[in-house]
This record gives sequence, structure tokens and C-alpha cells, in this order.
Amino acid sequence: MTKKILHTILGILLVYASVAFAIKAGIGVLPVDAAITSIATLIGMKVGTFSMLFHGSFFLGQIAIEKKNFRKTELLQLLYITLGGSVLNFFLYTVLGGVSFGLYPVRLVVCVLAFAVSAFGCTLVLETRLMRTPMEGCIQLLADRMGTTMGKLRQKIDVVLVLISVAISLIFGVEWTLREGTIIAALMFGPMMDFWKRTVFARGAKA
Repeated sequence: MTKKILHTILGILLVYASVAFAIKAGIGVLPVDAAITSIATLIGMKVGTFSMLFHGSFFLGQIAIEKKNFRKTELLQLLYITLGGSVLNFFLYTVLGGVSFGLYPVRLVVCVLAFAVSAFGCTLVLETRLMRTPMEGCIQLLADRMGTTMGKLRQKIDVVLVLISVAISLIFGVEWTLREGTIIAALMFGPMMDFWKRTVFARGAKA
């Protein structure tokens, strides 16, 4: 159990530190990160702080759906939410606060590396099988009750998040968070998770 918790913490650190680098690169992030960044900027809140509220709402959604069937071990999601948001704030505003990736090739490399590391961190958290992640866990529960698949429902939610980000940028002039990096993430994030699972984690399982 201790090893699983440590792996989960490491995964959370990697995921949210890499999100900070992707945001700082400024060429686009995943739809969920784009919506969080856009809304946080609009209301004048730190991105990591709003991320806690955003993912916290999905955590509460799980409790509302499962009620008495909600497992106590899933309370560890609070660690994911609070630590993740804190790490994001620390890297985005302290570590990278005065950093500027000026040249486009550098920004592109930083963005790609950030997505690869984030995919590794996410895979690490999931492979521990210690808890659900807040957003994906809630979507899976909703999908089961709606008679659809998690993938289809997640796709619809991503579309809504994209529309929110676009609307905020068009109406309020907030800097665009959906760019070519979003397309790169869409193309590589899933395959990268499969790659890490097939190589690093498959070997670990055999060992």
C-alpha cells in the first residue's frame, strides 16, 4: 500500500508539473486544461486553485452518484486534487514564473515533452489501481448509468470544454489556450499512455 501511495504521489507530481510546462509553452493544451486555464484567467484566480475546484466538483459528483457505495479508499482522490493543484501553482507561478520560452521550436519541444511526461504520470496513477481520478471516475459512473461508454461521454464533455474556452477567448479577449498544441496532445496523449503501459509498466508487471 505504501508503495502504491508513493507511486500515486509521483504520478500526480509529474502530471501537474508537466501541465504547467505545457501552459507556459503557450501553444495549446488539452481541452480540460484549456477550459480550466481560461476560466481561471477570466475570474482572476490561480490556475491550480481553480483546478482544485474543477476536479473537486467531479469528486463530489462521484459521492452523489454512489452514495453509500462510495469506497473509503476513494477519499485518496482528495490528495490528487489538493496536491495536484498546489504543484500546478508552484511550477506555473514560482518555478516558471519568470521563464519565457521565446523561440517557437523551443516552445514546441517543451510542449511535446510535457505531454509525454503527463501521459507517463497519468499511466503511473492508473496502474497503481489505488483510486479513480476525479474527472474520469465521475464520467465512468455517469456513463454506466446512462447506458453509454466512458469514451463517448468524455468526448462530448471535451466538446463542451472546447466551446467554453473558445467563447471565453472570443467574448472576453482571454488569451487562446486552444492551439496547435491541443491537436498534438489529442494525437499523442492516448498513444503515449499505451506506449508507457506496454513498455515500462508491462516490464514492471513481469518483474
